[in-house]
Amino acid sequence: MKEIVRGISESLGLEDKYIEKASSLENCLQIMVANLYPPCPQPELAMGLAAHTDHGLLTLLIQNDTVGLQVLHKDKWVNIHPIPNSFLVNIGDHIEILSNGKYQSVLHRAVVNDRDVRISIALAHGPAADVAVNPAPMLLEDGQNPLAYPAIKYKEYVELQQSSKLDGKSYLEHIRNRGI
Repeated sequence: MKEIVRGISESLGLEDKYIEKASSLENCLQIMVANLYPPCPQPELAMGLAAHTDHGLLTLLIQNDTVGLQVLHKDKWVNIHPIPNSFLVNIGDHIEILSNGKYQSVLHRAVVNDRDVRISIALAHGPAADVAVNPAPMLLEDGQNPLAYPAIKYKEYVELQQSSKLDGKSYLEHIRNRGI
């Protein structure tokens, strides 16, 4: 996890431990979610998990070999075929905030099928609960990149996101367009 966020920091032209420090990663909040999607006799009438983005910095996902994860790409839902013995890493909303939109969180969903059981385990890594996350000031200095997101405490963001119906949009759109 630390190596990935260090790489993201460096790719943004920031000090390698910028995201670690800005998010108080040593006190991070981790959430593990295990999902079981049994075969569904009418999969066209059901949804495994509605479209959403993940809060936090990164989500590590491990899954069995059953296709069910989809990402929205160019306005179309695309199946993500699992690679055996690997983790899939999703960029979360707080990397998007910290990068002022240079990295974008991934809109995704889970679908069911009528044949196979799908199992997934997601490990979401977020900043410390009381850390106010905001775009890195160094990414705003040249005047070319206006502030895209207001600062928000991770705990407040999660509470707001969880209190709203997942409507196929990133919760970031709500805070960006309304300034919370």
